[in-house]
Amino acid sequence: MKYFITLLVLFFFNAAIAKNDDDGGKKKREDNELADRIKMSFKSGNPKMLASCLNAQVELVIDAEKIDYPKVSSNQAEMIFKSFFQKNPPLSFSYVYQGSSNAELRYSVANYRSRNKDYLVYILVKRMSGSKYVIDTIQFREG
Repeated sequence: MKYFITLLVLFFFNAAIAKNDDDGGKKKREDNELADRIKMSFKSGNPKMLASCLNAQVELVIDAEKIDYPKVSSNQAEMIFKSFFQKNPPLSFSYVYQGSSNAELRYSVANYRSRNKDYLVYILVKRMSGSKYVIDTIQFREG
């Protein structure tokens, strides 16, 4: 009986570890999908796609255009991105650094090259309920 209980405990312990690994893999996959979606939106200059990655309210800074909103809706941000991409058509976008401070927050630094100027883009991604990640802060600094 003791052997059976030990075996049962080990079985449930293994199942719990496997479930946690699956969840971690799913979260990492969703995080990578968001990073790829952000990259595609910048490379194509697609404000709608970029706005779809945003939290409902986002911090938005574009220093070259004197834009500094502590909280702006994703719809307003989309209009700002549209104007930005029209003035600064994309040539390239590449991540310089990506990291995390904990399971809830991810951050990225990227280079955005346009026909007119180069920008460093700072992106703070936050995990919402469940495992969905969204952009919470995005800043464009002329570089």
